[in-house]
Amino acid sequence: MNRRVASNSEAEIPLRIAKCHSSQDREDAITCSRDAYELARVGKREVLKRRFGLASTVGFACSLMLTWEAVIINIGIGLPNGGPAGLVYSYIAVWIGFTSIFIALGELASMIPSAGGQYHWASILAPKSSTRFFSHVTGSICIVAWTAVPTGAIYAVGSILQNCFAMTHPSYEPKGWHVTLIMWALLLICTVLNTWLGMILPVLEVFIGIAHVLGVFAVLIPIIYLGPRADARSVFIQTYNLGGWRDVTLATLVGLKGTVAVFLGTDGVVHMAEEVANSSVVVPHSMLFAIAINGILGFAMVIAFLFTAGDFTVILKSQATFPFMHILENSTKSKGASIVLSSMIAIMQACAGLGGISSGSRMLWAFSRERALPGWRWIHKLDRRTTVPFHSICIIVIAAGLIGLINIGSSIVLNIVLSLLMEAFFFSYIIPLSLLLYRRVRGDIFEPGQESNQGLTWGPFRVKGVWGTLNNIFALVFAGIVVIFGFWPAENHPTPAKMNYSIAIFGGAIVFPMVYYFGWARKYYLGPVMEVQSVER
Repeated sequence: MNRRVASNSEAEIPLRIAKCHSSQDREDAITCSRDAYELARVGKREVLKRRFGLASTVGFACSLMLTWEAVIINIGIGLPNGGPAGLVYSYIAVWIGFTSIFIALGELASMIPSAGGQYHWASILAPKSSTRFFSHVTGSICIVAWTAVPTGAIYAVGSILQNCFAMTHPSYEPKGWHVTLIMWALLLICTVLNTWLGMILPVLEVFIGIAHVLGVFAVLIPIIYLGPRADARSVFIQTYNLGGWRDVTLATLVGLKGTVAVFLGTDGVVHMAEEVANSSVVVPHSMLFAIAINGILGFAMVIAFLFTAGDFTVILKSQATFPFMHILENSTKSKGASIVLSSMIAIMQACAGLGGISSGSRMLWAFSRERALPGWRWIHKLDRRTTVPFHSICIIVIAAGLIGLINIGSSIVLNIVLSLLMEAFFFSYIIPLSLLLYRRVRGDIFEPGQESNQGLTWGPFRVKGVWGTLNNIFALVFAGIVVIFGFWPAENHPTPAKMNYSIAIFGGAIVFPMVYYFGWARKYYLGPVMEVQSVER
């Protein structure tokens, strides 16, 4: 059945439902917006409410990245390998690298504005013979990454709050289960905000974005005004190689993971695409706005912290879980001020956990509607009142809570598990970006309005010509470097306690979905289900 339907621009666009997977299992026609039409072009029916606009989407992206907060928390990771100068210059390099990645991902999000994100892109871009394999493996990696995001963020909140309490109560003996209980309480709050109060999430993300921008001044002003002053040479020239590597350059590359971690998460808005109005434009722009805002705020915090941190050797010798808390105390000359500022950073990290649950649940929901997971019928159901994926939210929250139990036995083991987060993210970037480059070089992606046998058409956001290809290549090179050095230990010839086991953990995270795919999923998983079909005339 064909019918002409109106778009947001008042133009008439014909759209036809092609055999929906419903109880009627019949052809039907719907009236849709431009967003629904663009979603229909990649075979998906619009079922989620589009509550997010540009401001709330940018706020959401900023709250997932939280660069200046993460810079403070991770200050002790890159300092031994590269020193202050290494932190400054690696920050600039990583900022450029992530900008390149998000530009390329933005092109894909504009071309294929689906909540599935990477797995959906991989399915459409991959050669026909391997489309199901690439799609399923990419989707599995994304689920691993987006389960680790809220777990890591909420775990950091619990640990920071525990350390705040320990600073005011010297007799307190920290226990792992204390952090786990704090995690569960925060996960419960995040669950309520994502489910029963899900309709207020866009407004909440706007306020979180504002708090994120204003919060940087709450930290910068006191440490700059009250803190000690270092000379420029000790910040921009001084380097350290405490890991015993061949040279400082190699040491700085090994220490990259601390800087890379502060930029992770912005692509979470991709998985919210089906809840964003004008998503093919807003989603890519929101990622670039977020990395510009966060990049500036984060760089300001790096410079300010390094100039006011005091004696770096004291920080390096410290056994504290979070050296930044003692740096804040040293800068402000007040334990109370340090606790207040640390608690504020913890609250912002909780907001990152809130956004991580939102993105992770949408990713899980989208993957389940492709019948890629056991129990997909139950997982992909939406709440009738709020139209949010209630079941998938619960699964992400329960998974994060169960992983938090590891902390009762050993926080070291939990940190090892969470270390796979970076590798999972970057593999989820490398697969679709490699396929995008493959299609780009072959000339398989057409301009809007041109005929394409495979349905590959550029969206409204793209980098044209050779510059787009060069950016695509640069993004892949950067991603490859990060993956390689993400598996390296912090020290040369490490002891078993200081070994980086993320390669083993991530290897298991990759092998399991591959075994699952070849053992079961390849018999039933056919790639993204075509729910609707658009007809243009």
